[in-house]
Amino acid sequence: MNEKGYTLLEALFQLVVFVLVMQLVVLVMLWYAEMKTTVLSDEHSKWELFVYDLNSYFENISFFTIRQNQKRITFESGNTIHNIDCYNNLIRDQVNGGHVPMLIGINKCQFQYENNRVTVAVEFPSGIQKERTFYVPIIEK
Repeated sequence: MNEKGYTLLEALFQLVVFVLVMQLVVLVMLWYAEMKTTVLSDEHSKWELFVYDLNSYFENISFFTIRQNQKRITFESGNTIHNIDCYNNLIRDQVNGGHVPMLIGINKCQFQYENNRVTVAVEFPSGIQKERTFYVPIIEK
């Protein structure tokens, strides 16, 4: 008589294989969660590039003003006058008669200036709000 059955050894083997596969699944899930938190979204990347560019403008400033509606800042850096303003869905730099887009795809924008510090606050269409404060050293000529 040749009876085939399910032995305890086969059950243990399948349990070991199942545990190994589940450990791999858990590792992949943890890796995905880590990547999701460390990789910046498109809006975060745009914001960080804008912050870097704007910070590089704030060197050797001889004067700095802000409009009452807090939508435009004007300053002279070197021998160039910059007018950075919120216009529709972007922040642009008006310099030498042209317009240079600095940050596109925003809903709101506001500048505040107090004690040689300028704060830029924006809101993206996704609802993400960003704000950064820069020190603006004004050099007397």
